[in-house]
Amino acid sequence: MKKSLLWLGIALMSSASVFAQKSNVSKASNMLYQEPVDYAKAQECIEMAKMDSTTAKEAKTWYVAGRIGYSMVNAEVNKMYINQQPDNEAMYKGLDMMYLNYVQADKYDGVLDKKGNIKYKERKNIKRDFREMLDYYLKAGLSMYEIRDYAKAFVMWNEYTLIAKLDMFADEKKPIVDDSTFYQIEYFAAMAASYNEQNEDAIRLAKNVIAANCKESSGAYEILTNVYKAQNDTANYLAALQEAVVKYPENPFFVGSIVNYYVSEEKTEEALKYIDQEIARNPSNVDYVIVKAELLARQLNKFDEARAALQPTLDKDPMNEKALYVMATTFTAEADYIQEKASDLTSNAEYNKEMARSLDKYREALKYYEPLRQNMAKDSELRESVLQTMRGIYLRLEQTDKYQEVNAELQAL
Repeated sequence: MKKSLLWLGIALMSSASVFAQKSNVSKASNMLYQEPVDYAKAQECIEMAKMDSTTAKEAKTWYVAGRIGYSMVNAEVNKMYINQQPDNEAMYKGLDMMYLNYVQADKYDGVLDKKGNIKYKERKNIKRDFREMLDYYLKAGLSMYEIRDYAKAFVMWNEYTLIAKLDMFADEKKPIVDDSTFYQIEYFAAMAASYNEQNEDAIRLAKNVIAANCKESSGAYEILTNVYKAQNDTANYLAALQEAVVKYPENPFFVGSIVNYYVSEEKTEEALKYIDQEIARNPSNVDYVIVKAELLARQLNKFDEARAALQPTLDKDPMNEKALYVMATTFTAEADYIQEKASDLTSNAEYNKEMARSLDKYREALKYYEPLRQNMAKDSELRESVLQTMRGIYLRLEQTDKYQEVNAELQAL
């Protein structure tokens, strides 16, 4: 008799525990329909249910936990409709809660019916909520990115991509992964990960975008190579750059990066050999010609060869902004080089002769800087650099009127 009473007591205690945690799930769910919603209390109730063995593996528990996050996001979205500023931190927290808890809910959801088919209780609602809020993962990521909180920006964009790949969306006529926006957000997530030094995530996502062969793939190669460079992974860095050059020959970043690598390793001749190969493969690519000219002038002091490399481009397009600029810099670089060498001369006559020759080179530079100055777009990235160099040259040449004219233009920027 006593033994029976003992087992009855244990059974009653167990039943009371189950009832208490199911009550917490219901209480948390009901609180979402009371204004104002006490999110802290709702989370407290659902967390107790999540930690209790009797309700920890029930889909309903995790669904309600995700629904709390949904409600938090929805409250911020509603502010937008009445022209109020949403709380971006609350938006971030709610979206993160949605993802983490809904994924867990779906894990525990689904039971086999008599025919052996899986029947879901919560999946339909979870899919609806994810679909409704999916764009806000993008927007919340942008908000965090704008304040340079790259860690949270990554979470939002990464969760967008993970939601899109969930099994629950795989059987739809138009899966989210097929949307071009998906790869754009994968690219954003890779970028945020790289800024936050989450290198493995950045590499993973960048490779996904590259494999998709979409418009963001070129940018994904830039992220990938920058991460490899930051990790001092020279083999993968060069391999990725060389692969990118073949796929995107119009992007000067990749050729420029390979050339810069060779220069940093004091292998200028190898850099020239490489750039000549690329020019032969893409003779119409002006950027490659410009890189070659800069190598010849700045690294090897071969100023005449640099100008010879540039001249065909200017013959075809006399106002090519980049070619004019680099042609002008070959003369200023040569003038500086002449003056540097002249400082070692012991003969005054030879020194004066070389200094006069350097001034002639500055005058030659002005023949290219002046038309560039007159014809370049007002928003050109080169304008400030051009004006600063010209101001210095006119000062050296003691042309006060020209100096003041250029200086006034520079100050007006």
